[in-house]
Amino acid sequence: MWSTESITAHLVGSGPTGGIWLARTGFALACLIKVLVESRREYTGYYQPTTYLYFRLRVRFLAHRDRLPTAAHYRLFLWARAVCAVLLLLGAAPGFAAAGLALCFAFEGFVYFKFHVNFFALLSACFVFAPALPPLWDAAAAFAGGGTRAAWNVIDGADGSRFCRSAVLLTVSALYIGSARRKLNPTFLSGAAVWAVLDFTLGELPRRRHFDGWYPAPVRRWIAAVEPGAAALRIPMAAVVVIEAVLPFALLYPPAWPCAVALGVAMHLAFTFLFPATLTAFSLATVSAYFAFLPPS
Repeated sequence: MWSTESITAHLVGSGPTGGIWLARTGFALACLIKVLVESRREYTGYYQPTTYLYFRLRVRFLAHRDRLPTAAHYRLFLWARAVCAVLLLLGAAPGFAAAGLALCFAFEGFVYFKFHVNFFALLSACFVFAPALPPLWDAAAAFAGGGTRAAWNVIDGADGSRFCRSAVLLTVSALYIGSARRKLNPTFLSGAAVWAVLDFTLGELPRRRHFDGWYPAPVRRWIAAVEPGAAALRIPMAAVVVIEAVLPFALLYPPAWPCAVALGVAMHLAFTFLFPATLTAFSLATVSAYFAFLPPS
């Protein structure tokens, strides 16, 4: 029988910290990959006075158009994110690093709204409240001296508050359920939305640098031949909606956790195959968060 006290203890009481350590480490690595990709793709150029984003921001923030970020500001912003990501990955000043990342992602989302940036901001805010966790070098030293089991004993050896875990669970659940709800429309379910993006990506490939259209020849031929509404598009689109709607509940059910992780990893591998530069960091951050659901051993 669930009581108020038992529910409160389950949500914010003390428990093993190994899952949160894995989730935070994977998230920090995803943040670092995101910085590297954006640097490689020259995202600083978005703030040059010749781009669509520059003029869009000037119209949106008329009262502050003389104080909008420039390419130099955004380059500094990327460096700040890189430093915070490295600190969080190492487990050095993790609260400060997570707060810094949350502020950076919140600012980026304010300037140029993107759903995955808001997700990064929320996850960063969750890890501000992570319990005391061993730094990466302690786990690495244990692994070097005694292998995987010794490293896991260091990672999962202490108990801490479950508040951070509960915040990550809520964030990931909101991401998936909200995403499934947004996709319940004929445009997505017919495959027309995804097909249009893929077709546009391939069409723009000769004219743009660092685009995601890396696809091998058979995939390009398939995109050119398939029609929106075909079963080859409708079936995977429906599967994505079902998986996203069910995944948070499956992850919370310990016996189903391994199967849920396998389904989520397969889905995100498919996402990343389509848009590797754009979605690698997002997929890694999301899949890493699954470990917050890790059943106690």
